[in-house]
Amino acid sequence: MRIRIAAVVLMASFSAMALAEDGSALFKTKCAMCHGADGQGKPKMGAKLVGTAKTEDQIIALLTKGGAEKGIHVKPMNGLSADQAKAVATYVKSLK
Repeated sequence: MRIRIAAVVLMASFSAMALAEDGSALFKTKCAMCHGADGQGKPKMGAKLVGTAKTEDQIIALLTKGGAEKGIHVKPMNGLSADQAKAVATYVKSLK
């Protein structure tokens, strides 16, 4: 029984790492041009994302539904699925 639990925990951690890696790659191709390679932000381009107060759910909604006051995220981001938005949001929340 303990072996099964350990296996499930191990698989879940690998899944989380894969999601974060996917989020990192997506961030680099879809977000870094405005928000900077490490989410540090770029003046007059994109806000700083490091240490954002937004929750993962708020980031996902912003990417999939839009709603920002200004900038590209007034409308949903084109070509980004809900799963991809979650991966990006998870990555953004991991930025330090």
